[in-house]
Amino acid sequence: MAVTTELLGILTSSGFVTSWMALDFIGLFALVYASWNIVKPTIEMYQLTKYMDDIAGKTSKHWLYGHSKQFPPTEEGLLKAAQRPSSHPTMFNHWLAPLMTSLNLYHSDTAISLLSSGAPKNELVYRYLRCWIGDGLLTSKGKKWQRNRHLLTPAFHFNILKGYAQIANQCAKTMLDKWEKLEGRSIDITDDVSLMTLDTMLRCAMSSVTDCQHVRNGHPYIKAVKELAQIIMKRTTTPYLFPDFIFWRTALGKQCKQAMHVVHTHAEQIIAERRNILQQEKLAKELPEQSDGNSFFQNNKKMLDFLDILIQTRDEEGKGLTDREIRDEVDTFLFEGHDTTSSGISWALYNLAKHPEIQEKCRKEVNSILGTQQNIKWNELSKFSYLTMVIKESMRLYPPVFSIGRKLDKPMSLRSKLNKYAESVVPKGSRASVHIFALHRNELIWDKPEEFNPERFTQENIAKRPPHAYLPFSAGSRNCIGQNFAMNEMKIALSQTLQRFRLYLDDETPTPVMEPRLILQSKDGIFIKLQSL
Repeated sequence: MAVTTELLGILTSSGFVTSWMALDFIGLFALVYASWNIVKPTIEMYQLTKYMDDIAGKTSKHWLYGHSKQFPPTEEGLLKAAQRPSSHPTMFNHWLAPLMTSLNLYHSDTAISLLSSGAPKNELVYRYLRCWIGDGLLTSKGKKWQRNRHLLTPAFHFNILKGYAQIANQCAKTMLDKWEKLEGRSIDITDDVSLMTLDTMLRCAMSSVTDCQHVRNGHPYIKAVKELAQIIMKRTTTPYLFPDFIFWRTALGKQCKQAMHVVHTHAEQIIAERRNILQQEKLAKELPEQSDGNSFFQNNKKMLDFLDILIQTRDEEGKGLTDREIRDEVDTFLFEGHDTTSSGISWALYNLAKHPEIQEKCRKEVNSILGTQQNIKWNELSKFSYLTMVIKESMRLYPPVFSIGRKLDKPMSLRSKLNKYAESVVPKGSRASVHIFALHRNELIWDKPEEFNPERFTQENIAKRPPHAYLPFSAGSRNCIGQNFAMNEMKIALSQTLQRFRLYLDDETPTPVMEPRLILQSKDGIFIKLQSL
């Protein structure tokens, strides 16, 4: 464009063309430029969305809002989405705007195609997290994601997770001690469970003992973490806040900057101090070739936290993570592990309170394993077979991560006898997502999907279902790296609770209303009552 303007200046000054001719030339160039850079992509987007409608099946929609009002981000919208298989068995082309769609997949036949494709996350939502968690495992892609995933895998080896079990025991006990004073009252458990999981994550990630379960938002770091989660949730559901140039000029954007400064400064200070300590103790050694987690324990007498491992880990070339990369992974660990596990525990407690006969069966199992012992030992976690089934069934009905978005970096084939076409190809550049909530309630896979029935997860019943009918932790190469950590924390919190309390509902406990935010939460809390045992 600059070259064209300069050329026109030379021509007009030389008398070759008049100023009017110059303006006509500029107008023509602008028209060609707009046609190439605006009209052409618009036509391509239109053709793509129409093609997606063809392979998924056409639906009625608003010309401007698409399906946004038919399937709003509410409990009603979620439950309506779960009914889609009756007319569209495996997928639904969800229109977000006039020329923007996302192919929702909710059958095992189609979901695994996306999750095994290795496609990067859809920036439409995840980009709003970058200001907080940077380019960590959740948001990174390509070679950087592959390298960091390889470097972080030893942090979740069972030898490392053993040490975290004791921390989870201590944090769960702190929460339950508070609940002793609330016996017989209708209490919203979500805040207390969230603080308990945050306490656990801070201790496991950075050995930070903040007493956050008692001081609540008194600690600046705790307050900032909670604020960031709320701000990002608000932004993702408020369209006028989507553009950066608007968001960062609002009061909410300024609040976000302040919270980011607190969180990042705190993390950077701890990283710097820890590097010093490790260097002084001569503990920052290269990982051996077999990164199985054992080396960390051989070199350290104290229990290693997530930060210790991030600082010490090395790739094949002997290079470690930079301080910024470490900060991003710590922030990602806190974000992903704190709210998701909190959601899983809260909904599981509600389901136990709602189904007393299932609760009692769980309690009998817990008591038979633990007796009068309060802390759950590492080698006992695998013995909670029925409790594990209850947790899985709770996450089937209330998956913390209810949808996973991707943007295809290469064409993807979908195969299913239930589709209009037995095989179809989704083009590169398309947006697609696995709607886990709808997958877990798909009537073509699950018998009476709205019922709470832990027996679905006996080995015999699991064998009868397609292997990818249940995906609370995703699947494929980008599955949840911390799923064992999360399951262990949930087992510990629930088994300790069952030892000490009977959970129940009555007329004073309102029915929770699901609300899909960044994770699946309850709109106005989750209320239960407790009776000491």
